[in-house]
Amino acid sequence: MARVLVIDDEKGMCWALRKALEDEGHEVITAYSGPEGLSLLAREEVDLVLLDIRMPGMSGLEVLGHIRKEDKELPVIIMTALSSLPTALEALQRGASGYVTKPFQLNNLKETINKALSVYG
Repeated sequence: MARVLVIDDEKGMCWALRKALEDEGHEVITAYSGPEGLSLLAREEVDLVLLDIRMPGMSGLEVLGHIRKEDKELPVIIMTALSSLPTALEALQRGASGYVTKPFQLNNLKETINKALSVYG
């Protein structure tokens, strides 16, 4: 399956995503901030990034910008508690591969991940 990097400042969310994705056969690594996630990306090979849009210090959109400077093809799925269309459109315009709102249905997230991996991976 895929190697997934989860970047989210909520440790409980990281744990839940790790558990759910590992149950699907994916390998999961986690980061609790944008800078930590970018540091991991510099050292680790991953197939997909799940990225929270709202984090203290460095927003998910800022992290997405840094990722796109280095890698235009890496699938990045934005996660947010805000179900606002302008935020979703901005993330997609900046190169996100997909967008899910929290709380999300696990099946919807898995479908979004599988779609991104099939298109970009």
